[in-house]
Amino acid sequence: AVYVFSRAGTTWTQEAYVKASNTDAGDAFGHALSLSADGALLAVGAWTEASRAYGLDGDEDDDSTPDAGAVYVYSRAGTRWEAMAYVKASNTDERDRFGGAVSLAGDGTRLAVGARGESSIASGVNGRQSNAEAPWSGAVYVFARTGSTWTQEAYIKPSNTAPGQLFGSAVALSADGTTLIVGAPGEDSRATGVDGDGYARSAPGSGAAYVYTRAGE
Repeated sequence: AVYVFSRAGTTWTQEAYVKASNTDAGDAFGHALSLSADGALLAVGAWTEASRAYGLDGDEDDDSTPDAGAVYVYSRAGTRWEAMAYVKASNTDERDRFGGAVSLAGDGTRLAVGARGESSIASGVNGRQSNAEAPWSGAVYVFARTGSTWTQEAYIKPSNTAPGQLFGSAVALSADGTTLIVGAPGEDSRATGVDGDGYARSAPGSGAAYVYTRAGE
């Protein structure tokens, strides 16, 4: 569950008690969460949710994909919170842990979701999703909002994809949604500093961060 509190002066009061629309044992709803800067949008990750659904607002009740993960977005009007979107990966699979990390841009126009267990061998942005040759390499999905409608904008993998990188374990979007940083604690390059050799794989678990920028709408 997620509990929302609001502040008036120095006094805090509980404003909402939030549960998933398809509550089930072991979904870990609330494992990760993010608020927009104005507090009007809330994204909640449930990284062991088990639906087979893909994309936006699919079938929540098909629990055939253990640990696939999901994200739930809520919007606030006054003090009332309402469900806005049920978000899944475009390539939902078992143990992807989609929703293990979430970040809303400050302006609420974009949402980044980490899936540390995703296993595609793709690299870069919007590569081929439909293989499983790099277990636990990880991925990040970026969604854009127009009004109350969310659509997937990008599928992001590291530039040096390899098994066990756990890319997407941490994500952060800038306030305007034009910069994204992604943590990969399992990455194993010996590189130091910025833009070193990402293929010098002799330092297991040393970890890396990747920074992405967006141009245009």
